[in-house]
Order: sequence, then C-alpha cells, then structure tokens
Amino acid sequence: MHSPLLPRHSPPVSAEELWFTQRVDHLTPNSETNWKQRYFLSNASYVPGGPMFFYLGNEADVTLYLNATGLIWENADRFGALVVFAEHRYYGESQPLGDASLDNLQYLSVEQALEDYVSLIAALRAEYSFGEGDAVVGFGGSYGGMLASWARYRYPHVWDGAIAGSAPIFSFEGQGVDPNFYAEGVTYDVTEAAGAAPACEGNLRAAFEDLGVVELASTDEGRELIRDRLSLCSSEDSDDDETLGWDATFWLNTALSYMAMGNYPYPSDYILNGNGFLPAFPVRVACDALDSDLTDDTGAWLDGLAAFAGVYYNSSGTLQCNSLSAPVNPESEIVNTLWGYQYCSEIFQLFGQEAGPDDMFWDAPWDAQAQSDICYESVGASPYPENHITKEWGVEADWAERASNIVWSQGEYDPWKGGGVQTNLSSTLLSVVIPESAHHLDLFFSNEGDTDAVKAAREFEMANVQNWIDERRARGSAGVTLEM
Repeated sequence: MHSPLLPRHSPPVSAEELWFTQRVDHLTPNSETNWKQRYFLSNASYVPGGPMFFYLGNEADVTLYLNATGLIWENADRFGALVVFAEHRYYGESQPLGDASLDNLQYLSVEQALEDYVSLIAALRAEYSFGEGDAVVGFGGSYGGMLASWARYRYPHVWDGAIAGSAPIFSFEGQGVDPNFYAEGVTYDVTEAAGAAPACEGNLRAAFEDLGVVELASTDEGRELIRDRLSLCSSEDSDDDETLGWDATFWLNTALSYMAMGNYPYPSDYILNGNGFLPAFPVRVACDALDSDLTDDTGAWLDGLAAFAGVYYNSSGTLQCNSLSAPVNPESEIVNTLWGYQYCSEIFQLFGQEAGPDDMFWDAPWDAQAQSDICYESVGASPYPENHITKEWGVEADWAERASNIVWSQGEYDPWKGGGVQTNLSSTLLSVVIPESAHHLDLFFSNEGDTDAVKAAREFEMANVQNWIDERRARGSAGVTLEM
C-alpha cells in the first residue's frame, strides 16, 4: 500500500523534454562548437505576464530535481508561472563533448554552466514574449542553491531573485568559515540534542575519534572479526590487510554523512538519487542499532556499526553482503566522478576535523596543499592556492554590499549549514534556519510529515518571490529597460 508519507515522484503536470543549442565554450570569443542541452518546460500554469520559475540544475540528472522540487510545482498556478528545469552540463543527458570521461571535462565549470542558463533564459523570454516587467526567479538546492546565489549576484538583470536551499557559498578558504564545520555538523546529528539514542555518539566516537576499527584491523584476528561482523563480500577487492581498517572507517563515515544530509522527517529517496528510500530521520533510525554502550563487546559493537551503515547501504534489505568499495548505487557513482572533478578544479571546499566535544572524528586538520596534491594525482587539477571561488565571488561583506533578493535556507540537521548563510546580510539578503530539517527540505513537495517550521519557511520564501515579481512589474511599468 502506498504510504501517505512518501514524497511524490513526479510533478503534478507533465513537463516537456526539450533541447537547446548551446556553445561548448561561452568564454572564448568566436567559439562556434555547439551541443544540445536538455531542459524540461511546463506552460500548463503559465499566464502571460507571469514569471518564469527557473531551476538551476546541479550535479545529477535533472529529472531528480524535476520530480522533487515541489516548491515550484505547488506554486506555479498561484503565480501563473512558466516552469523550467535546466540540466547542468555534463550531468544526465547534457553532454557537451559526447561523454563525461575525464579527458572531456575541461568545460565543466560554474561560469560555463551559468552562461548556459543565461542563454536559455534569453531564448525563452523571446519565445514567450516576456516583457520588461516579467520576472525570472531562480531556484536551487545544495550546489544548485550556490548556482542560484551566484546567478543573482552576477546577473541581476537576468534573475530577479533566488531561493537558495542549503547553499554553502561560504565554505571556502578566505571566507572566515571554521574548516571543521562539516564534521561538527555530522557530529551534532548523532547527539541527544538531535534526537539520537544517547549511546550512539559514544559508539561512533570509538570508531572515529579513537580509530577503533583501524586499530582492530592491525591483527589477523581483528581483520577476520571485521570481515565477519561487517558481512563483507568474499569478493571484496578493497579489504586487503593494509587498508581494511581505513576502508571500513570511511565506509561507515560515508553512510553517516549522507544520512545526515537526508535526515528528513519522512521517508525519502532523494539522497539515494531516486534509487531506494531512507526512512524518516534515518540517523535516529541508524542510531537505534547503537542504543547502548557496546564498546566493551567488540563483536556486538561491530554488529551495531554494520546495522547502522546498513540503513544507508541496504535500504532495500536485499543485500546479502557489504562491499567497502562499491557506491550505494550506479547513479551515485556517476555523480561522484563528475563532482570529484568539479571539487578539485573549482569547488575546493574546506574539510577539516579535530577531535573535541563538538567533533567526534580523528584529528585531520584542513591542509589545502595536501588536498591539492591529492587532486592533482586524481584529476590533474586544483584551484589552490588561488582561492578561485573566494576571489571570484567574495566574502560576506561583498555580498552585503553588492547583492540583493536572495533567501537562503538552512536545515538544523544539515551538516552543510555551517558553510552557508545563517543570518540576514541585509534587508533583502535573508536567511531562515529550519528546526528538525535537513538538506533543502523546504524545496520538496508538501508532505504530511512536514513540521510547522518547514511550512513557515516555504511561506516566507514565496512571500519574497511575490515581492521580487512586484518589483519587476513596477520597474517595467516605469519603462525601465533591462538589457540581456
């Protein structure tokens, strides 16, 4: 039977799959090589004079966002909006050079993607005879929220405002953020304050801060116990004696990280890229396997860790054994490869950790040069030490001075919160932090499991959208021309 708490998997109206001719390289004059970008459009709600609701696709097949972003679909009729979901170059079926192999990724960048979106919007404004008073509002979550923020900052004549969910735009060197913000955010999710079982944090600290699994893997007996209690597949190719402990530790950490991002109040398939469901508040569910101190019984402790990770890796309940090297599903593997290139070439975010009351992980302070070296070895690129993003987009003071008309949302349980905007930067640069919420939950479809806080956040966001539309109409009525 269909559960009323499951999110919808398709928009309430049909969206037409379309293709738009783009330049492969927008940044080189007279570049004439073209490609076809995929986007989805619905004019079912559109009323002439209404706005364009434009979702800036991010690091996945755009249908994931098309089918999840209920905030747009549920408000399209109210605003008479033309709805557009644009796919990010290199993801899904939008392939500038035919495929997304490493040798073909030189045009995978924020700047190129934003230029794609600018070109598409210009064409759609012309096709639908948008007037000077007709607004375009950007929407995006996570990296898409970063894109929406940067789009409004760089192209205020194209986007009249932006709703940016869980956008860690200040997660880079030189922007004043604590390098350990992400580790501290993940740690918070396994504490009693976040609703987790009281003993969960201690059991995980034994694995992470004390490196208990790594230490256990230092002996033949310990390695045998790990393979047995974690139910590792006999064909596992990454469980050699030298790396087993670390492989198992990272395997556990990956599960926790993704469940923290997807710590939603109802079951969701979003974090699993539409392939499998995590339960409501998955971190709490996983922590139930660690609801007593198991550290004095190594076998039981490993059983608990395996059950904890299984909430993420074995959401279907059909896996007979665990692989420490395989991704949770093929969709996630493709995304991880492309995002690895983007991280190393441009989105060089801070990731440090230092054991302490708010950080349950082993000491590994942020070391930009060491990370840069890893990037060069893996993809042959790194923006360090130029601090590309900070130089390109600035710090909070720059945004407060130069930007306007953005609402940023952060979820209490989202580990990315610490890299985002958590306080208002001006009267038109606004932030809302949503209790008991995770990664851009406010962008999703309404659900019986929604809290009053997320409902209020959506109302606040759409009230600001109305303000931006009204401002654009007022400028259009006054005869103000905005060149594109």
